[in-house]
Amino acid sequence: MPKSDKLARQFTPQIATPENNRLTELQQQFNQKVKQIDHLKQEIAARHASINQAQRRIEKELRPLIRQVTEKRVELARLLDEAYTLPFFKKRESEKLALLIADIAQELIERYGREDMLHLYNKYAASPYEASINRHEQHTPNEAEDIFKDIFGDNADAETGSLDDFEDIQAQLDREMEQREREKQNRQKSRKTKAQLAKEAQAKAELSNISKASRKLYTELAKQLHPDKEQNETARAWKEEAMKRVTLAYHHDDFFELLRLQAEFMQEQGPTLQKLPDAQLEYYIKMLTDQTNSLQAELQRFSTGPDAAFYTSFCGSPKQMDHKFKAAKEDLNMELQSLKQNLRDLQDPQLIRMLLK
Repeated sequence: MPKSDKLARQFTPQIATPENNRLTELQQQFNQKVKQIDHLKQEIAARHASINQAQRRIEKELRPLIRQVTEKRVELARLLDEAYTLPFFKKRESEKLALLIADIAQELIERYGREDMLHLYNKYAASPYEASINRHEQHTPNEAEDIFKDIFGDNADAETGSLDDFEDIQAQLDREMEQREREKQNRQKSRKTKAQLAKEAQAKAELSNISKASRKLYTELAKQLHPDKEQNETARAWKEEAMKRVTLAYHHDDFFELLRLQAEFMQEQGPTLQKLPDAQLEYYIKMLTDQTNSLQAELQRFSTGPDAAFYTSFCGSPKQMDHKFKAAKEDLNMELQSLKQNLRDLQDPQLIRMLLK
């Protein structure tokens, strides 16, 4: 474990149990939230580290094999391109061969960035590659025009005033809907009871107090650590670095880290957390609860976010990662050997005919 991690864990903020006494319920909640956030932060850091390590291993262990596989696929496409010109194949076989070459070229372009295969794709595909990309974009306006004609009839001209009239009507409907929504909100507001209004006011006050609690903690640390009045150069440099960490935590809304830095930098002031009044402790717990929810959502993104497939395929514990990379290398080596065998076999047009069947 890195020394910095050990140090961070040493200063994890906790309220110590008083002698011959028990922690209050609020103090216990505070400690539980802190432990939960500490665990979530460690788990998230471990997963980020796993992703970084996997990316390095891909470049070192898999990328060379992927390049070899790619080159063999390019060779295969060119071999089939040469075979296509042979009078050996029947019309139906030539059609199948053209589709096969276009499919191989398309995969090389889209998956491996081999733009040198564009000419081969365009040679055998039903339409040029650029046209196939734009086909969906070109299709959408046609669909919109069809829907327009379904509503207004075949005589409606989407290029002239009919469309302008339609947009004017739609804009008017939008304005009327917005007006109805405002009126609805005003009616709901007027029907609110005094209890509901009081509850909303209390919620706003709590948000304000929570914000004040974070600012107060930041201010206390800033007063203690501000380097401007420090005469000793070594102490000044240390305070400058400490203030960077405190300011970064404050700007990232990392209340847990502010508490941890308080425990680390303000030890001489004694156990400040034990002295917190219940009202202040409640605000601290609410802030930690919000941070817990945010961290849980961040952790969930490893399973459901854009990097989920990558994490599942290559990351995990060191043992899991070794197993996944071993399997990936075996798959690539098998594919590489298969491609080499195909390149040898398919020199014979008769075997290409068997492949097309």
